[in-house]
Amino acid sequence: MSIKRLILVVGCSLFWIGCSTANNKPPFEHWNQFGSKPYLQLKSIKERHTQVVFIRDKDGLKGPAANVFIEGHYLTSLLPGSFKALQLCSRPTHINAIYTQSAFNYANARRLNSTQSLTEGTTQYFRLVGGNNQAIQVQELTETQAQALLPDLKEAVATKSRVKENEECTQPVSVQAPAKTVLKKYTLQASTLFNYAKSGPNDLTAQGRKDVAEIASEINQDQEAISHVAVIGYTDPVGSDNSNQQLAQRRAETVRALLVQNGAMKKNILVEGRGEQELVVSDCDQKYANDKAAREQCDLPNRRVEIVTYGMKAE
Repeated sequence: MSIKRLILVVGCSLFWIGCSTANNKPPFEHWNQFGSKPYLQLKSIKERHTQVVFIRDKDGLKGPAANVFIEGHYLTSLLPGSFKALQLCSRPTHINAIYTQSAFNYANARRLNSTQSLTEGTTQYFRLVGGNNQAIQVQELTETQAQALLPDLKEAVATKSRVKENEECTQPVSVQAPAKTVLKKYTLQASTLFNYAKSGPNDLTAQGRKDVAEIASEINQDQEAISHVAVIGYTDPVGSDNSNQQLAQRRAETVRALLVQNGAMKKNILVEGRGEQELVVSDCDQKYANDKAAREQCDLPNRRVEIVTYGMKAE
């Protein structure tokens, strides 16, 4: 063998050995799917909060990672054999879970509203189990049932939560007085009240101003029977929870201001924005997935402002 050929063979051999060695090196990044600490029951729970623990054991649910949402906000992705614990405000809360998938629809996730009542100062456990049509059910467990599963689970730590854990929990205020009853409810369509996607006083339509003025006149005529009035804004489910809540609140405040301009007593008018809660029609996206114009028309009843009068009805 010639010297040149010998040098070439040795050089190629060293090159392939180097490549093989490089391929066996560990990756630059290492992702920890689970924490090392077991679940520990909190000794104290913050005022007006509930300790909530989500459980995915290895037997209850088959399939890929399950994404858990709180009020439409992403919390965590649970793999088999994992749990996630946090404190939430003690109030009725929308909780749902869907499988991770390539065509991930967050708007649909927000609409799969399964409401759970959270009791202040307690720990409540929820297990992810299989439902119909590959859906995921959020099943509440007793303390005994949960403690039988938790020792075998590890905390899910791989993803970043979008849920506010240090939220100040205000005492909920009901717009309906306990000893009173609804006298009348007026429903005003947002498309009649405001220009499209608007909410301010300058965005009111002529018809909207007329309708609110007529309602204010009726309220003025029945002042003795009315204890208070609630103005409640609603939106359709398109968009984020936060933006819908703010839009609903602004519209309700604008309507209240117009009622006052027309003689209604401001101190007796309560305002609340409920965003996409309490949908009149909830399946527009499913019915008209590929027809935006039809979805817009279907969602019209959801975009509204309600004016509710409360008082004592004469027997």
